[in-house]
Amino acid sequence: MTDLLENGTIYFNTIEYFRKLEEQIARGDKYEGTTNIKNYHEYDKLKLTLTIPETGKEIELNPNKFHLREFLTEIKGNLYSMYCIKSPDVMESDYKIDQRVKEFGTHFVIIKNVVKFLDLICEEIEKQDISYRAKIVKYYEKEKINGEITLFDKSTEYEYQKEFRIVLYTNEIKPIALKIGNLTEIAELFEIKAIDDMKLEWTNKNGVEQRV
Repeated sequence: MTDLLENGTIYFNTIEYFRKLEEQIARGDKYEGTTNIKNYHEYDKLKLTLTIPETGKEIELNPNKFHLREFLTEIKGNLYSMYCIKSPDVMESDYKIDQRVKEFGTHFVIIKNVVKFLDLICEEIEKQDISYRAKIVKYYEKEKINGEITLFDKSTEYEYQKEFRIVLYTNEIKPIALKIGNLTEIAELFEIKAIDDMKLEWTNKNGVEQRV
């Protein structure tokens, strides 16, 4: 976090790295790189046959549900992720940052000028001639969804992370570190325990102050 604040180091780890981190609840997600999910339930016309080669015997099974996932065996590209406070979140009177985000580390950086920060990142990515896309992640129920999945779709079990991510479309599987310069004018560093007492205030056009 100090490197981010003082040098503007934006570290894009590989998508493959995050998929293999299944043992780490916060960062790991084996569904990274999933392209399609199909869910079948007991009311669907699903026939499942188990064949035993030695005997040639076929056994029909009737599962009450069946979950199929299509995914890329090798995922090229890189990710940079951030916790994102969106407008609807600010309007909630009981808004709190989920305690589980503490699993990410001991400190965090608050970006005070988000537009400037993203402009600096995008300028550097374009300077490096790398294809990319930046977007807020959407969350789906993996036991119910049927259809295509992109790198900007994640299971609802990660919804507490309120993720905004930048994806670099590269042809290699290796981390990429970009530097956008000192950020002390537009960002500040805090210990993670600060989220316990954090309050968010906003003022509408009539000058009425609101607190969250």
